[in-house]
Amino acid sequence: MELTVKRLSECTLNQAVEAWNKGFEDYYVQIVMTVDMFLARMAAESLSADYSFVAFDGDEPVGIILNGIRTIGGVKTAWNGGTAVAVSHRRLGVAKQLLEASIRLYREEGVSRATLEAFKQNEKAIALYRQMGYEVTDQLVLLESSEAWQPGELPRGDYTVRWSGPHEAARLPFYNANSAWQTGWQSLKDGHTVIASDPQGRPVGYALAKRVYDASGEHTSTILYQCVTNPDAPDTGGIVRLLCSEVFTGADALRKRAFNLPRTSVCAEVLAAGGFTVATEQVKMDKSL
Repeated sequence: MELTVKRLSECTLNQAVEAWNKGFEDYYVQIVMTVDMFLARMAAESLSADYSFVAFDGDEPVGIILNGIRTIGGVKTAWNGGTAVAVSHRRLGVAKQLLEASIRLYREEGVSRATLEAFKQNEKAIALYRQMGYEVTDQLVLLESSEAWQPGELPRGDYTVRWSGPHEAARLPFYNANSAWQTGWQSLKDGHTVIASDPQGRPVGYALAKRVYDASGEHTSTILYQCVTNPDAPDTGGIVRLLCSEVFTGADALRKRAFNLPRTSVCAEVLAAGGFTVATEQVKMDKSL
């Protein structure tokens, strides 16, 4: 094997997409992509061709790692948005070389924290990430439901709810900046922040969500990315139920999902009580640099 690792910016789009699709052809979920889909994901997730790498065996693309870098809560943070190796080239150290190239780049770019998510059942990948210095910092779940939302008891008092742009979440003092990369406000350019305030007008909770529409403009699904309360607020469960009710209004017969919520969060508990079930489980892993 004549392995070389190049920055994605030095490769053609077709080579990058070929490496991606070869690496994920037998994955837990279907994420094979066209060139257009690949470009859209790179843009939506703030992934960079200059920070990402493709592995070649001779002229054949056989592995890929996508990386993005953001400053989150004042900390320069890198995210591994996907590592994949073609079936024919697994167990040959390709993934390790891609990770080593990425970590070197993180250090060159002044990154302080590297993060990624991995499917809980992907024990081999998790073991490799541990070997590279990553540690599991959270357990995440993707919850879904196509049944009518049953919110349960809402909080007492004259709470108000307003919708705003996703950037409004970052201005709240209790914004969760350390959530999974794809659930941060920067990844929700076409999403919304839903903010709940108490009778005195003080924000007590927020949700980050997105409504999905088809080509004819029909609302087809709603996705919840974060639902967080002010730790000093009373009845946090009630506030979460209020926010979830607002997010899922009009979506009773539609697909409803909550993406990469911490498994032990109040929001995950509220949604499970309201009929949501676990579709997938991931671990969040971090590495200090």
